[in-house]
This record gives sequence, structure tokens and C-alpha cells, in this order.
Amino acid sequence: MHDKPTLRQHMREHLRAIDESTRQQAGARIAQHILRSGMRQLAETAPHKVIALFGGLKNEPDLLPHLLPVLWDQGHRPCFFQIEASELQPRHIQSLDDLQRGQMNVWEPKPHCPPVEIAALDLILVPGLAFTRDGARLGRGGGYYDRLLAHPHCRANRLAIAYDCQIIDHIPVEPHDQRVHQIITESGLIQAPAPH
Repeated sequence: MHDKPTLRQHMREHLRAIDESTRQQAGARIAQHILRSGMRQLAETAPHKVIALFGGLKNEPDLLPHLLPVLWDQGHRPCFFQIEASELQPRHIQSLDDLQRGQMNVWEPKPHCPPVEIAALDLILVPGLAFTRDGARLGRGGGYYDRLLAHPHCRANRLAIAYDCQIIDHIPVEPHDQRVHQIITESGLIQAPAPH
């Protein structure tokens, strides 16, 4: 069993070893699974959803070219997060021109993009370094997503996005760590058990 810093280092090295072709193919399959599995469940309640995405880091699945055009075409409202005072603030984007590289080199909405209430989010795509099949998550250490998901108004479905190699058997869990409801990898959907 590894502690979190050791596990983070191991997972970063593992992700860096994935070649670009494999990464692109996996990203395309992950996007297909999101549209097929993740979005179908949302569409059962109402057609147009507010969906928070992420992206920009080289070692993460690149979902933008596969997901954004479809989401806009179907009438959904994509959001990206801007970091404000150590918190994630969702903002609505209407085109790729609304995105810029933020302080952590991830995609962030430009300042003119309108803010979105956390309570209005229907689905949050959650990044991470590793996940377990029961929904435990190892983040990058900043705590941004843990604070977001613990927000009292956050009612959104939590859909983690990962490569198959990021699904591991054990992650050390602390009281502040937030779990995800589902995980999608290039192999498909993993449904985490409901919390007790």
C-alpha cells in the first residue's frame, strides 16, 4: 500500500509513459462512452443540461474535440472552471474562443464568460490521477475538486474520466476526500456503489 504522495508520483510516471496515439484513441473512445452512457442517463430527466468539463493537461484524455460540438448541437450548456480564491467557479462557454490556458495550464473560461451557480450543475466530469471501482479518487493534491464536490449546493452527478490504467485497487481515503458516482474509461462505464 502506498501513501498519497508516492501513489501520485507513480501514477504521473505511468501516465507520461502512454504514447500519443494510444492517448488519442482512448480519448475518442471515452468521449463515445460519455455520450452513450453518461448523457443517456441525464436525458431521461430533461433534455438540456449544464455540464462541467475539464481539459488541457497532456496526460488527460482530450475530450474537447469529441464532446463540445455534440453538446452544443444537442442544446446542452458546457461549462469550464475558473480558479477564484482557491475555489472552482463554473462559467458557461459558447465557443472554443471562450477558453484560455489558466494558471495551472488547464483550459479555463475567459473572464467575460457568465458565471454559473454550483447548484445549477447537472453533471461534473471529474479528473484525477487514480480511481477505485468503488468511487475513491486520488486528485493532484490541490483539493479543488474535493472542495467543489463537498459544496452544500453541489447536487450534480459526478462522472470521473480516466484511462483503464488509472483504475487501481486501493487509494488512501481521508475524511475530506470526495467520491465519484461513476467512472468512464476507454473500456466503458463503471458504476460505483451507492454510499452507505
